Amino acid sequence: MRLPVAAALLSLVACSESTEGTTPKLEGLINPRQRLITPARVCNAGGGPSGWRLELIGDRFTPVPRDALTDSPSVELPTVSLSGPADYTLPADHLFFARTELMRMDLPTRDSTPSNTLPPGAYTVSVTNPLGGTAELEDALRVVPPPVITTLTAPEGFRYNAASPLVIEGSGFRADALPLIVLQRQGEEDQPLFTVTVVSDTRIETEVPPATPEGTYALTLTNPEGCSVTRPQALTITYPRLGNLSVSPASGPANSDTVITVTNTASGTANRFTPGTHEVYLVAPVKTDPGQTVNIPLYDVTYVSQAQLRATVPNCSGFDSRPVTDPACPGGIVPGTYGLIVADPSGAFGTLPASSGFTVTP
Repeated sequence: MRLPVAAALLSLVACSESTEGTTPKLEGLINPRQRLITPARVCNAGGGPSGWRLELIGDRFTPVPRDALTDSPSVELPTVSLSGPADYTLPADHLFFARTELMRMDLPTRDSTPSNTLPPGAYTVSVTNPLGGTAELEDALRVVPPPVITTLTAPEGFRYNAASPLVIEGSGFRADALPLIVLQRQGEEDQPLFTVTVVSDTRIETEVPPATPEGTYALTLTNPEGCSVTRPQALTITYPRLGNLSVSPASGPANSDTVITVTNTASGTANRFTPGTHEVYLVAPVKTDPGQTVNIPLYDVTYVSQAQLRATVPNCSGFDSRPVTDPACPGGIVPGTYGLIVADPSGAFGTLPASSGFTVTP
């Protein structure tokens, strides 16, 4: 501890008339990630280089200055110990005095330096002031292991136009609190999974959002107290494919919407159109934000046959409500040539590249 802090503590201990004695009072232990959860839960793995930061709440935590009259003054902090499935005393350099009502501590884990893997279970926490006096709090800390993922299953496969159920099996899941589950792929933003049901401490049911880009993803699951596990290359997302797509007419003016026919030439394992509601998008910018390419939905999409759909490209209206009365079409599509995305109700999808897509002419 730095010299000015040591001097302040010397003044506190030696000169203060309000010091209530050397016997501390311990009221609670808090994991800042879950401040309202008691007893505090903490993982025996992960954390920062020094472990997990926890907070001791109470009163009369009383450090004692040492060697105050020498060139190397120091401060002796209270001792913090744990007793339960194992006994453990925290290293002095893992304790931090904030005030007489608050101390912070870094609890070492399997992955910290120094490392220490506490067995899971309930622990009594004790604080002993340097000049004597000890306070204990039973069941103040619950140590839990990190979660383990053994299998991931997409029982219905993956659908482009709808959420795809995903089952995660393993151990150490929190049935009383929702974990954070994220799909990760290099070069892409993390994809959180928002619909999560913890069925038990060994099973979680969730969903992969519709239109998640195809590819192989790592999956990271983090419990609320901080425990985390990452399974690399956990999930490969692929969708059924439509056949080769083409559009006719292949262009239309920017000052009016255009009715088009999308043709699906399917062969081999490619999927034909199926009856139902189709989603068709033009991948293009609109005039209100010309630097941003977005998926613009076509309207009046109609199933004609297994080989054809009919739809209207909103050249003039863009995302605006129809009809648009301004002949300048201020919210319309920026002139250019753009690709299409077609999502079939079967879960299959297809794309038409911009090189052979639809042109909005000036």
